[in-house]
Amino acid sequence: MAETSDIPEDSAPAKRRRASSGRIAVRLDGAETHPVAIDQKAPQRQRKRASRRGDDVRERILAAALECFGAFGFEGTSTRAVADRADVTHTLVLYHFQSKEALWIATIDNALKRYSAEMKAHLESAGDSAAAGLRTFIEQFIRMSARQPQIHRILTMESNQDTSRLQWVIENYLREHFGAIRELIRAGQDQGIVRQCDPARMYYMIISAGGTPFTVSTEYRELTGRDVFSETEILRNIAFLYELVFIDAP
Repeated sequence: MAETSDIPEDSAPAKRRRASSGRIAVRLDGAETHPVAIDQKAPQRQRKRASRRGDDVRERILAAALECFGAFGFEGTSTRAVADRADVTHTLVLYHFQSKEALWIATIDNALKRYSAEMKAHLESAGDSAAAGLRTFIEQFIRMSARQPQIHRILTMESNQDTSRLQWVIENYLREHFGAIRELIRAGQDQGIVRQCDPARMYYMIISAGGTPFTVSTEYRELTGRDVFSETEILRNIAFLYELVFIDAP
């Protein structure tokens, strides 16, 4: 038998034979081959998208929890009720927060952290002026109460029961906040611009007068015929507190 083949080297059978021998791979249709581009950043983008989705779900759960805890208190709220209101699965709630206690802490922490950061920035902008600082505190507290009346409701319910959850809020947020505002009141009294009284009583007068109308907004509307959440009513309540706190309302 002849060693050489009668098949031409450039024929299709020859090309197939060489391809099968592992030496050369040639596409029969003559099309050029191109390397496949691998997107090295795809996994990173996927992780970012997953992280954003996780953050969105977490925020929805926290918003729903604030509504539930504000309406029904800690004992009257279940993680399943929060899941229903957030329109997520109960499993997702437990995945993010593990327990109702942890969810409560995260909910209050989320709300008060934002309020504290905003209040700190506003008070810093007021400088060393006690009058400007107190005006800022009154206005920002009333506006926070209008945005999130649930906070006042929740803390009122917790205070009525003297819970460990309330102690957590006191140590992490309220004690420092109370001390700072009390010192502002004292400074204003020393300057003769704030009415003389126990600064602690003045602090709680501001808190109660500024927050309570929003916690009983339905009653307020029925008895006064006014919407406490309207900008007009918010401004009137701010001005009213100025008159109560300052000797000559600024």
